[in-house]
Amino acid sequence: MSFDTNVSLNAQPRTEKGKGAAGRLRRSGLIPVTVYGDGQDAISASIVKRELGAFVRKYGRHGIFTLNLDGGSSPVKIAEMQLDPIKGGVRHMDLQRISLTERSEFEVALKIVGEAEGVKMAGGILDVVSHAIHLRCLPSDLPEHVDVDVTPLGLGQNLRVSDLKLDADKFQIVTDSETVIATVVAPREEEVAATTAEPEVIKKGKAEDKK
Repeated sequence: MSFDTNVSLNAQPRTEKGKGAAGRLRRSGLIPVTVYGDGQDAISASIVKRELGAFVRKYGRHGIFTLNLDGGSSPVKIAEMQLDPIKGGVRHMDLQRISLTERSEFEVALKIVGEAEGVKMAGGILDVVSHAIHLRCLPSDLPEHVDVDVTPLGLGQNLRVSDLKLDADKFQIVTDSETVIATVVAPREEEVAATTAEPEVIKKGKAEDKK
């Protein structure tokens, strides 16, 4: 998503530190966050869990928004999200202040489009290796996702970050250009055997029925 000034979340400063204090916040429906960057001191704060969850569900983990905190406001991006390994909920979040007039680095999701030739014509399997890349751009140019057309991929071929066609005037690709995004692989021998064996089982069953 590009930056929208109408998308904002409220945060409250927090003075208590430590695991005990963070646990009490989470039990009361708040998520502890740390806000840093843009040449300012880091601030410990908290955001209402319900509001944060609604934002992430709508805009994803790579969205940016205005954070209202302690009488001021600034555009931020989600720099890091710590999840509970058992329950899966958010335990803590780092928010990084960003400039609207300078390029910042963002993680952007990749969206696979099309049907690979190697899948359609040769029975291969599309293996998606990378689901996001890092771009440097202005917040106003930040895309919701980057389309990756896999249609030309034949069996045994792969598509790398260097194959992406992006506007060089707007985007600088930070991810290594040799990083593989997707590849078409031959089906495993077990899968082929299972596919060919199935008709034989059916035929055998029909033959026994006739006896």
